[in-house]
Amino acid sequence: MSVIRNLSEADIARVLTYEKLIPAMERALAAFSAGEVIQPVRSVLTVEPGQRYLGVMPAATREAMGAKLVAFYPKNAGTEVPTHMAGIALFESATGRPLAFLDGRLITEMRTAAVSAAVTRHLAPEEAKVLALIGSGVQARAHLEALRHVRRFEEVRVWSPTPAHAQRFAADTGARALDPEAAVRGADVIVVATSAREPVLKGAWLK
Repeated sequence: MSVIRNLSEADIARVLTYEKLIPAMERALAAFSAGEVIQPVRSVLTVEPGQRYLGVMPAATREAMGAKLVAFYPKNAGTEVPTHMAGIALFESATGRPLAFLDGRLITEMRTAAVSAAVTRHLAPEEAKVLALIGSGVQARAHLEALRHVRRFEEVRVWSPTPAHAQRFAADTGARALDPEAAVRGADVIVVATSAREPVLKGAWLK
């Protein structure tokens, strides 16, 4: 009987880097566009509207097959428990043999930012110098780290619907905490990383 590896978040953190992940996401996006990936639209089970959700995200290629389960709990915001938690099951594509089960929280965090970085590498001007982050949570921090691998920003701006969060983000990262319009106007790259339910970005502010 085969042994299924169980990898914790600490295991993932020791080996997963943006230097490797961003090129991997470029290859994954190209493979998907070429029709080499079977990946249906994710399905989401609403356990409690506005509070508890479970997402299911399967995919398969010739080399690998797997599925991610994501628990999204907005009500965890502001607590020690993350709003997003996930697990990823991997299988051998040719035989269906289970290979590993991975903690998916950090993978989800970094993969999301790495995709943005991969796209930024190909679409943003080489001379892009100003980055605006709309939101100051986990994804804002991950995007700042990932995007710095593909562009050399001279200025980083941040806005959050909770001013104290933006100020803390600015103190931690060297960004400037501004109102949303001031953050966006003149920015070369803009990341919207917020779960706000009301519009936070206006087209008139864009270059």
